[in-house]
Amino acid sequence: MKIVGTRPHSLSPERLTPEEALRRAAVLQAQADALNPYPKPRGFVFKAKTWEDYAAWRKAQSNPRLW
Repeated sequence: MKIVGTRPHSLSPERLTPEEALRRAAVLQAQADALNPYPKPRGFVFKAKTWEDYAAWRKAQSNPRLW
């Protein structure tokens, strides 16, 4: 049975302060990072001479967070 109603005001996104929204986003991102089996990569630049070289490099990567 579906019950249609309204959200409690404490959970309503339009009632959040920017600080509270940022805090909730940081908590959510930390939880997502904890579940992710791939480590967060350090920043780097990959320069390929051709699009084919780039496609081959991308296909060879096991960590999907690199692209």
